Amino acid sequence: MGLFLAGAAVSAIAAFLLFHLRHAKPLAEVSSVADRLARGEHDARAHLDPATPLGRLGMTINLLAERFQHDISELKRLEQVRHEFVSNASHELRTPLSSIKVFAETLSQPVAPAEHAEFVREIEENADRMARLVDDLLSLSALESGKQPPNFERVALTELIAKATATVKPLAAKKNVVLRVEAMGDVPDVRADKGLLRQVLLNLLDNAIKYSGDKGVVRVSAAPAETFVSVAVEDNGPGIPAEDIPRIFERFYRVDKARSREQGGTGLGLSIVKHIVESHGGAVTVHSEPGRGSTFRFTLPKA
Repeated sequence: MGLFLAGAAVSAIAAFLLFHLRHAKPLAEVSSVADRLARGEHDARAHLDPATPLGRLGMTINLLAERFQHDISELKRLEQVRHEFVSNASHELRTPLSSIKVFAETLSQPVAPAEHAEFVREIEENADRMARLVDDLLSLSALESGKQPPNFERVALTELIAKATATVKPLAAKKNVVLRVEAMGDVPDVRADKGLLRQVLLNLLDNAIKYSGDKGVVRVSAAPAETFVSVAVEDNGPGIPAEDIPRIFERFYRVDKARSREQGGTGLGLSIVKHIVESHGGAVTVHSEPGRGSTFRFTLPKA
């Protein structure tokens, strides 16, 4: 009996030592990875055999670390976006505010009647520019937050396009731009928020007219495509360089900053277009070549 107990004890000790030798290194690695992650080394990973229990534990730690690293990267990206947004918005507001301040201070001094009228006009124009910027910021905020979801209804697209082009005709005439609505045939109605869809059309038409130049041509067309309807606004303006196209829908991004401000744009129009179209379940794209104009195309679901 004593020999049996002694043999069992020896076997237990041997099993313990074998277990310790087999698992000491994996345990140490798991512990080391956990310590590194706790110190903020988010790229720390365990390299163990996934067929073993400790290996599976290491895989779980790796997955958690990857998710955490992704979340950290996303938070940093969002913080950078927020910083750029505040910086850009401040810059866009500072310019008209500075102009208003200068002209208001000048008006406080004796000036000729002709100059007086000109300074008042400049103040009004800069105030209008600020108002447009604030309106666009509020629209973008409402779209991004989802607090004002689209009010979907059946919309006669051809009729809405006709009304939108009629609205911008005075601007086109002022710029000597020819505005053409192409024959659309049997274009079906779409499921959309009529007010938001009108805003998309007006933003794209306004951009196309402004950047077409003197005696330019802007074309509007629509056609059914499977379960969607595709709408295109085409101009024969200067076009967009290839390196700028991936960023064209970003807030405050401008291809030609000086010219964009001179045209009265806020730098938010295309970003608003993108958010509205995507909130409708559609997509917006742009095809452009320098010197050969641009075509903005968006899709909407059929009614």
